[in-house]
Amino acid sequence: MQPNTTVTALVVLLYVASSLSGMRTGNSGPQAPSPPSINTTQPTPQTEKNITADLAGRSAAMAKNANVRTGPGENYPVVRVLATNTPVKLIAQRGSWFQITLPTGGYGWVAASLVSIGGPAVSTPSATRSVVGYYTVNFSGDRSSYDVLKAQTGALTAIAPFSYSVSRTGKVAGNHFSDAMKLVRDNGLKSLALVHNISGSNFNKSEVSALLNSAPARAAAVKNITKILTDRGYDGVNIDFENVPPGDRAVLTKFMKELAAALKPKGLLVTMSVPAKHTDSSKSAWVGAFDYRALGEICDQVMLMTYDEHTSGTGAGPVASAPWVEKVIKYAVSQIPRHKVLMGIAAYGYDWNTQTNKARAVSYSQAMNTASKNGVRVGWDDRAQVPSYSYKSGGVTRRVYFESADSLKIKLKLVERYDIGGIAIWRLGQEDDASWRVIKASLMN
Repeated sequence: MQPNTTVTALVVLLYVASSLSGMRTGNSGPQAPSPPSINTTQPTPQTEKNITADLAGRSAAMAKNANVRTGPGENYPVVRVLATNTPVKLIAQRGSWFQITLPTGGYGWVAASLVSIGGPAVSTPSATRSVVGYYTVNFSGDRSSYDVLKAQTGALTAIAPFSYSVSRTGKVAGNHFSDAMKLVRDNGLKSLALVHNISGSNFNKSEVSALLNSAPARAAAVKNITKILTDRGYDGVNIDFENVPPGDRAVLTKFMKELAAALKPKGLLVTMSVPAKHTDSSKSAWVGAFDYRALGEICDQVMLMTYDEHTSGTGAGPVASAPWVEKVIKYAVSQIPRHKVLMGIAAYGYDWNTQTNKARAVSYSQAMNTASKNGVRVGWDDRAQVPSYSYKSGGVTRRVYFESADSLKIKLKLVERYDIGGIAIWRLGQEDDASWRVIKASLMN
């Protein structure tokens, strides 16, 4: 979908998902709403009873504190409260209820009497930027992500705990980080349960292919993901399927449609992490299965994995050079509504053996400590706009490229330049501490 695609297309997509899901979970609560009729005449004077769907896309704000519900009526559950003057965009109208975009992503319904409408029609939601942090626990007692989450709740809008894996039969298993979830709830952040296809230490190609090519397995995965989100209180899901065979492009898209059909009527977010590319490359390994245009229509947010431009085996080079990141974003916004696009931020680097081209991942602090230990000065790659240096170890020259607050500041300018939805940081606990000052200054003023 092109960035300037009308909001009407989005309305249709949302209601297709609603109609596929049928009744809400259990026997209580109203039936999922049917699509509103779209009035093609000129808008009539604004009152609660005659505001029409022609105003879809208009800027608006809460006239009073407002309960946001999962559907157009007081029988639907409240998912959050928006304070007076909170900016939103209108999506659709059903009776005396408006469907709106939420400031931190996703959609909800509010009573029209609580909405103040103003401004010209636009095609994107609020300019509020998302700052999503990938949350990990890599070993028993690992608190690196938790400590950053606790310190930076004011800078983050959501976390995506790297929690659950899915099997070829659709079984979903993993860990629930209750301490992190309490912090998230207490501070009004969103939580996205990340579901991946790692088996052992690798993204498993055969397992994910078997899953995607089996209708019963896909249905089981959708059912199990839905149960985890509702039972554990997540706001949505982040699908991180990697090493998907290019030939599975159609069934990957189909799975995401089926997942959206189950989750969106419940007010749950559907997001996806996708590998970086700057052309469609539909037959290329690792990236070919990801149809940016189709996935952009389905998902509420698409997290670009704009990192690992160079990695172990490729030879030494920047993890995410500024020109390469911009090239990926430029292609992405030609395919995906730009407010849905989140730029991936690497909080790490690699330390290469220049003889074997093998590399080990390093955090910002590890990279800086290695330079200090070996008495070398950290340099700056003018083309890539990232820090780097070389040192000797065991008679071998090693080369380090990594990310810092300075390289982040340059990349964050792309968020503004391309007017995208925000950033997603891989991962919390690896970054330069000064990065948070840069994020607050660049995205939250």
